[in-house]
Amino acid sequence: MAVGQVQDSGGIAVSAEQPGGLKWTYFDPDVVPAWVAEMDYPLAPEISNALHAAIDLNLTGYPYPQIEQAAFEAATDFWHSELGWQVDQSWVFSVPDVIEGTKRAIERLTKPGSPVVLHTPVYFPFFGMVGRAGRQLVEVPSHVDDDGTYRLDLDGIERAFSHGAGSIVLCNPWNPTGRVFERSELENLIQLAERYESRVISDEIHAPIVYEGHEHVPAASIAPEVVVTVTSASKTFDLPGLKCAQVVLTNGNDRENWASYFTPETVGVGTLGLIAAEAAYGRSKDWYRDLVAGLQTNKDLLVRELPDVLPEVKLNETQGTYLAWLDFSAYELDDPAAYLLEHARVALTGGAQFRGSSSHFGRLNFATTPDRLNEILARIRGALLAL
Repeated sequence: MAVGQVQDSGGIAVSAEQPGGLKWTYFDPDVVPAWVAEMDYPLAPEISNALHAAIDLNLTGYPYPQIEQAAFEAATDFWHSELGWQVDQSWVFSVPDVIEGTKRAIERLTKPGSPVVLHTPVYFPFFGMVGRAGRQLVEVPSHVDDDGTYRLDLDGIERAFSHGAGSIVLCNPWNPTGRVFERSELENLIQLAERYESRVISDEIHAPIVYEGHEHVPAASIAPEVVVTVTSASKTFDLPGLKCAQVVLTNGNDRENWASYFTPETVGVGTLGLIAAEAAYGRSKDWYRDLVAGLQTNKDLLVRELPDVLPEVKLNETQGTYLAWLDFSAYELDDPAAYLLEHARVALTGGAQFRGSSSHFGRLNFATTPDRLNEILARIRGALLAL
């Protein structure tokens, strides 16, 4: 269905009609989806205009150097102005998406054949990606503080490095927990990687979406020789279908290795993705800032309403991303997401997919209208009261 810009949510126009896309078409029409990381907001006008202009100019052929360089220039300017991270354009390389970029980094920039560490619970496509890279997976379940805060198990990660793991894929901000790592946490992890001559491959796709009281620290800003950064405009600007992401190589040997192996015919990035990325990074900062304000409003709504509407459901503090990590342990449900899909007609992402001790959790995408978010909470409440 068409998306209509009709109401305001903390500064960003939102949709009053049911959008399309995977999020809204995967389940039956009576299901309110809050699962996959797509947003219910129209594209930034600058992105929409750029894509329409590209179609009018028949720019649907192969990517070309000028648009790639324009995207890199816009990206590095955005990272500098919004994240405080200074990156040279020559350090940036195109990949189709973050998963593929991470896979290629494992294959080309880590010790040949070495295992890969994942800090669980973590973004579940990483698990299959490690296998496709031809590597053994080492899961290191994270610690959980009494207040629900997730922290890396540094002792477990060190054991994995000491037994030959050549890298860890770091998810920062941390999907699904919503954590934003503090500088000291990153420093401690990087010191371990340096000690064992391993690499930190940092997925920072959610980096621009960080809330009041927290700050994203690019891991490569601490140790550029150790860290490989993989990111994209796709989550912040809702562009995952356009297949365009960036690998940032702050290590000179990495750049030489990468450039000699991933020649233009093996990159696989989309032309329209590059055009959208340039418009997103370069010309949509006002839209982006309004987006974060709107997401802050929704996050605050969750924090305010959840204790009254769902007092037995625990909400981890969401420091970054637009994904809330909900603990349904009090209800002793084997699969809360499956139960809520059947009885509330609300689609969450089941916690078990992220591994670790997550089977009693569900991940809720709150990048929607406040009215829809309230409806989601009301539906969940009704289903849980029926237990």
